[in-house]
Amino acid sequence: MTNIKLIIIGHADRVVNFDLIKKFKSKFFKFSDIERINNLPNPQKDDGYLDIVYTKEEIQSIMKEIEFEGICLAIMNYGFDDNFYMHRVGANKVCISIFGLENILSEKTISIENFIIKNTYEVFIFYTILKNLTKHNEVYTFVHNDTRGCLFDMNGDKRDIVYNTEKPIICDECKGKISKKAIPKNFLEDIQKELSKIDKPFIKKIENFIAKYPLFSVLTTFIFSTIINLFSNWIWDFIIKK
Repeated sequence: MTNIKLIIIGHADRVVNFDLIKKFKSKFFKFSDIERINNLPNPQKDDGYLDIVYTKEEIQSIMKEIEFEGICLAIMNYGFDDNFYMHRVGANKVCISIFGLENILSEKTISIENFIIKNTYEVFIFYTILKNLTKHNEVYTFVHNDTRGCLFDMNGDKRDIVYNTEKPIICDECKGKISKKAIPKNFLEDIQKELSKIDKPFIKKIENFIAKYPLFSVLTTFIFSTIINLFSNWIWDFIIKK
């Protein structure tokens, strides 16, 4: 099992529930540590607004002192200067920017925690089959521009993250490429089973159903409450007669 250190850069914990992420269970990896980096340098680039943006190289420098046997997964609420949301910044280091993503995900009632967990699987697979996350050329043989709901969608348009964050798949093309690597038995099958469990909480599913079918939900509630009322009256009459 691969250990993963979560690194909070800045104040990402105001948006992300890291305790919830730490509790996530997988047979492949576990979130074993949490570290904070609060003392950040001023970014070199001014994006013309009040937003703070960092380059990949700056984040690489910020994380250079971190050593860990496993994967270092940093989360920051600042943007990357190239507008990507994830960069590999070392052999075992990755940084995810959640800047601007909360609104995109909340429109579909998708949690930011699920987004981070989904990306963890992508990073874990690359780490497993390549052993080194800086093998950029090999990584880009997997990533595809078209959106398939696949773990390896490029998501060049950030709005496309809604299609592969919950219940993501590994498309047939990517499965074929992964299967050519040295992987454990049933690796792809077991990964896919776990990916299918990245979903909305049950209460959110109910809320979405009600929002989508309000009349049906009202009718169902009315029928159910009527049945409960009739049953309660029958019970009461039975008790009184006894």
